[in-house]
Amino acid sequence: MRSRLGRIWVGDGEPVRLMGVINLSPESFYQGSVRTTVEDVLSTAEAMVRDGVDILDLGGMSTAPYKTTLVSVDEELRRLTPVIKALRDRFPDITISVDTFRSKVADECLRLGADVVNDVTGLKGDPAMARIVAEHGASVIIMARERDPIKGLDPVTRVINALRESLDIAFKNGIEQGRIVIDPGIGFGPLSLDPTITGGEPIRGEFRHGDEKYPWYSWDASLIMNIPRIRQELGLPILIGVSRKSFLERLIRRRAPPEERLFASISVEAIATLMGADAIRTHNVRESRDAVRIGEALRLCLNKAPEECSEELMKLVKGS
Repeated sequence: MRSRLGRIWVGDGEPVRLMGVINLSPESFYQGSVRTTVEDVLSTAEAMVRDGVDILDLGGMSTAPYKTTLVSVDEELRRLTPVIKALRDRFPDITISVDTFRSKVADECLRLGADVVNDVTGLKGDPAMARIVAEHGASVIIMARERDPIKGLDPVTRVINALRESLDIAFKNGIEQGRIVIDPGIGFGPLSLDPTITGGEPIRGEFRHGDEKYPWYSWDASLIMNIPRIRQELGLPILIGVSRKSFLERLIRRRAPPEERLFASISVEAIATLMGADAIRTHNVRESRDAVRIGEALRLCLNKAPEECSEELMKLVKGS
């Protein structure tokens, strides 16, 4: 299975792709990712390109569901448009993704040269989004988002069902399957509980998916370990974004703000790659690149006899 994300292919037969995060939103949960001037963005992008990034993902508004981050459409566009123009001029061949769920923002950014819409609502937050993506012939990353919590089902089943709903929206609006990559939505709960969508209070507590059987950190961990099932059932490449997210703090069992979650991030990125992820979204391209390359190498040996593993690794190393 392969899909086109802007100017690159993602999926079978391709290296695991690296998506570098550049946030233009001062309210973002990880301040180390924030860039507020065009010059700073270009400098960061240059470093990411040197380190092997495949996609630049630009965010004009934080969508962290445990913070109050809503800004106006005009403000989101004010942050994004000069940066997209500058990046497209400086890097004419790089794939540019815009992290937004607003169709007006997506429309303008695609006109200016963006290639991909990264929609954290799974095309459910703005009814015009799927049509805009289709009209531009753009690619889209669809995140798994339930509209409301559905108790009684395990996290993986709920995520697959939510993605099926989003894919139905995409296909009905004319988005080609070969331009879709899916994201199981690590760190994101149902839309009805998301303050960015509802305007309500940030999500708190252990059970952010509306089911007391699954604390949010176990929910996220189960998705990582079930990448093969999600990928197989939906037949699409998978992007995983775990970089510096809060479930890592719970799993390492010590207090660690985002600035202290680098090693946890890259360890889970390597595991996600081993489990079959096709792309990794990261704040730290250089460190993630090495973790992903290790995951790719070990994936060649998964469930194989030592002799076959050795043959695969020799071909990989000699061909690099």
